[in-house]
Amino acid sequence: MPYMHAARTNLTSDSVDIHSEVIGEGTFRTCLAGTYIGGNRNGQDAACKRFKPHLRNMEDEFFAQDVRIGDKVIMIATGWNEFCERGKEILVNSGTIHTSRSGMKYLVESLTRDYEKFTSNTGYIGDTSDWTVRCMEAFTHYSYHRMGGQMIVCDLQGRYKWNRYEHNKSRFELSDPAICSRLRQYGPTDLGEKGIDSFFANHCCNEFCQSNWARPAGQPRCWFPRSSGTTMLPSHYTSRLSLNNPTDFRWTQGQWRNVLGMIAEDSDSDMDSYDEDDW
Repeated sequence: MPYMHAARTNLTSDSVDIHSEVIGEGTFRTCLAGTYIGGNRNGQDAACKRFKPHLRNMEDEFFAQDVRIGDKVIMIATGWNEFCERGKEILVNSGTIHTSRSGMKYLVESLTRDYEKFTSNTGYIGDTSDWTVRCMEAFTHYSYHRMGGQMIVCDLQGRYKWNRYEHNKSRFELSDPAICSRLRQYGPTDLGEKGIDSFFANHCCNEFCQSNWARPAGQPRCWFPRSSGTTMLPSHYTSRLSLNNPTDFRWTQGQWRNVLGMIAEDSDSDMDSYDEDDW
């Protein structure tokens, strides 16, 4: 069966005009409107995301891992696209880091409308009466199996783009995914083994899962408040995200308030009405 590579890139557009208009805002970041200059996306809308001033101390750690996360998620999603039912393929927005003349760093991606939060990185799973949510939680389960139980792709957000003329060209378009890994190698949104455990504590296999896919041994449990927002923790909390550490983040929200910030990336309101990148 033909399949597609999962990268949805900025194509040949490597310059962007960042506007002052705020189109989304959360606990951690502000999203400004932008316009691509030159290349295949010339004149198209862009989402330009920057950290808020009081969190700039985390931006180097975050941006250093962002490209690694994107490359790994694209590789896993391409594997999913090889076997999934047509119309259930995944494209992952592959952004680029831009630095303004003032030295401000931005993550720039294609803008996507009709944004939806499917899952978070703390084990939250959206309304499973919606087949798109079930499909995306199955993709997270697949990622665990595909990577030998060492990580999951989570914090899935974006849209299902329905093609009313060619149904088999419908697809998921995702932005800003996270990875939770046993060795916590993927930055502040990587909640380590406890992120993996929390997902499987809430995940029930569905019609998009396969019976031979691996699951963690034992009885998984929730370690975080079930929030649709994205949680970031700085690197010095890594040891507390191991399953060998008893720290339970559900019951210590007051103590951890300064580091357990939540952001609903849905507020970025990413949007894209252009179809030139149809595969």
